[in-house]
Amino acid sequence: MDRLITRRQLLSTTVLACTGAAAFLASARLAHAFSVETMSAETQRLYLSACTARDGAYHRQLVAEVRQTLQNKVGETEIEAAIASAICPVCGCPIAAS
Repeated sequence: MDRLITRRQLLSTTVLACTGAAAFLASARLAHAFSVETMSAETQRLYLSACTARDGAYHRQLVAEVRQTLQNKVGETEIEAAIASAICPVCGCPIAAS
């Protein structure tokens, strides 16, 4: 049962195999680019200070952004409900508290 392979079959299987191998290697390299590290105390302090919970400037900015996004789209009641349910992406506090 000697079966000969044609040039077309050889090239198509080689191209498919190389493409698959290249895709696998590319995805394997991307997985190594992400790492998770815990924050040091100083880094955490700086991260949370961006929120400026003392004077609430960042929270007021978030409230203004929510209000501007929903302006002329929904009523004032829905805007207030959205603000009341929104949380700060930095500290996790409700932004309406500021």
